Amino acid sequence: MKFKGTQLIFAAAVAALLLTGFGAVQAQKKPVTLRDVFGNRDFFAPRISGFAWMPDGEHYTYLKRDDESGARSIWKVDAESGDEELLVNAATLQLPGSDEALAFQDYTWEENGDFILFTLSERRIWRRSRIGTYAVYDMNAQKIIPLPEHEGGVMNVKVSPDGAWVGYVFNDNIYIMNLESREEIQLTDDAQEHVYNGRFGWVYEEEFSIVDGWRWSPDSRRIAFWQEDERQVPEFVLTNWMPLYQELVHIRYPKPGEKNPIEKIAVIDIDTKERVWMDLGDETDIYIPRIRWTRDPERLCIYRMNRLQNQLELLFADVSTGETRVVLNEQSATGWISVDDQSWLHFLEDSDRFIWLSERDGWNHAYLFDYDGTQIRQITSGEWEVLEVKGITPDGETLYYTSTEVAPTQEHLYRVDVESGDRERLTEEDGWHSVDVSPTCAFYLDSWSSLSRPAQRRFCDADGDELRVVGEVDMSAFDDYYWSEKELFTVTTEDGWELDCSMMKPANFDPSKKYPVFFSVYGGPGTSAVTSSWPSTMNQWYASEGFVVIQVDNRGSSRRGTAFKHAVYKQLGKWEVHDYVQVAKYLSTLPWVDADRIGIWGWSYGGYMAALSLLLGDGTFNTGVAIAPLLDWRLYDTIYAERYMQRPEDNPDGYDVGSCIVHADKLQGNLLLIHGGMDDNVHVQNTMQFIHQLEEAGKQFDMRIYPNGDHGVAGGMRSRLGLFEYYMSYMKEHLQDS
Repeated sequence: MKFKGTQLIFAAAVAALLLTGFGAVQAQKKPVTLRDVFGNRDFFAPRISGFAWMPDGEHYTYLKRDDESGARSIWKVDAESGDEELLVNAATLQLPGSDEALAFQDYTWEENGDFILFTLSERRIWRRSRIGTYAVYDMNAQKIIPLPEHEGGVMNVKVSPDGAWVGYVFNDNIYIMNLESREEIQLTDDAQEHVYNGRFGWVYEEEFSIVDGWRWSPDSRRIAFWQEDERQVPEFVLTNWMPLYQELVHIRYPKPGEKNPIEKIAVIDIDTKERVWMDLGDETDIYIPRIRWTRDPERLCIYRMNRLQNQLELLFADVSTGETRVVLNEQSATGWISVDDQSWLHFLEDSDRFIWLSERDGWNHAYLFDYDGTQIRQITSGEWEVLEVKGITPDGETLYYTSTEVAPTQEHLYRVDVESGDRERLTEEDGWHSVDVSPTCAFYLDSWSSLSRPAQRRFCDADGDELRVVGEVDMSAFDDYYWSEKELFTVTTEDGWELDCSMMKPANFDPSKKYPVFFSVYGGPGTSAVTSSWPSTMNQWYASEGFVVIQVDNRGSSRRGTAFKHAVYKQLGKWEVHDYVQVAKYLSTLPWVDADRIGIWGWSYGGYMAALSLLLGDGTFNTGVAIAPLLDWRLYDTIYAERYMQRPEDNPDGYDVGSCIVHADKLQGNLLLIHGGMDDNVHVQNTMQFIHQLEEAGKQFDMRIYPNGDHGVAGGMRSRLGLFEYYMSYMKEHLQDS
């Protein structure tokens, strides 16, 4: 193992203060507190309330609340000039039969730009899915059209491209309503218990990030939809302890090696109600994570993925006959294929060509194909990653995307000519740029920060020229606080892998003293934590409590190519813990680090990392806090676990290598486990099985259960503050001198 180097960022003003009696000034400062983390607005750049691009790409809208009446209105802003005008005054709108002004929770623009969808009321189902009551606002007629009042609410609401219909899902069937006549038509009637049309159960929603299970055709004549059958999926039961007699909550939740939901794709004609099933092949133990209409309303594109998720095919389906053909076949010999923002697909206008993101050369890049699946050209290339396509111009000639070309720790916006491959970087300032590009790519909102500058929000034109700043943090907000700089450094492991790391030293740092270390980790495959951005207030709080705060992009992290990411394939947990130990060993060589007081904490996958590090870290870590931890991959869901580990019968040794339950007898150090009793994602079963093995091994540990907590564990703000205060006091008790 060797230490490669450290990048330190110090402002000139701070350096001057150090030379001219900084101690006297520092004594007047105060630490960042937990309440600052959650409630000090001065630390964050102001947001544009309800920001949304209008479909014309030249304007955006935002919400403004009337101080006297409390009513909210939608204002329209010219992106170039900043001129604004009142667009929709909710105080003047009333639902039929009501004398009250329209009250709404949210709004979204429909694609054709003539309609706004208002969310009137809504409740959560799982993490992403919502059900509620909605209304459509016709911009041209300036009238509000409520959807039919169905008991329990509707979901997945969309206006048709031609503006004639609005569609939605009620009781797991698909309905449409004519916006002119308000006639409601039920298109499907074959839903039953655990069989859904146009929506999904738990596992598809959680692991493919998909809730909306139906799509309008470009000509508004048909609807393509998923039918999901979960009847063969085993049930998991959660216990709600709050009633006098506990309540059992049943979820169809497939665990590794168990049966998955079966997906079918149909296309239905809205006039005749004739339904055609698409041919997905004879194998039903597959995934259908996406469908997309091509520019041709007679042709539907279907993603078909094998169960192990190392092969993804694009099928083109003739919607009149259901016949399909394979157009593109992506395979990975070293790991998995993800279906997310990185698997972007766009069908070019007036052309039988499409753009697709692929990792086929070991890095995520854009490619141009024709409808026969022939690769025309690779649009971007190099040992860096396209992170996300942000937009494409209406003529299909220019692609806007973010990438890691500058460095894996930075994110920048680029544009590339689809034909020539000539590309241009648009965000000049080093750091982290999170951009929101307008639908026509004429403008974008850039939210960025760097190691030395807090967040700023500004509008820019298509060439990257700044138009105006709309929100930024006033640097004077930090004058009264101890504020630690974030430093980036790299550590090269004994087996030759270079790891990006960040460090924040305790406020009022004294190099003659020794400090405890606090690893804050997540570590899951395809994620990253180390960025050239302004330090988070949460990490500032950790530093203010007297810790050296460390983050690491371990093997398996994104932004470094598939060789780095796929290193953890079929052995989750092994190399992540190894890399944390390697970084801890380097830190132990620093004179101001107390090697006997190194702690680690994390949530979800990070909780798994914290617990496993105390089991397999050979005593490197003194104390760990594991919140909502996944403790054995056999206990998680099929889609996530099998993507990285295959099925238990395929990879039994791999499942054992990364299991906290298997290695419970190896615990060294102080371990605090925290879990929500109603966690539908990582079941509290994980913690219960783990503590059983700890008890059998005679190991001591600490635990706190939040009986009604979900994966977020703590519900209200008081409970959440209490959770953070509790685990911080635990860390301080075991890692700091009394």
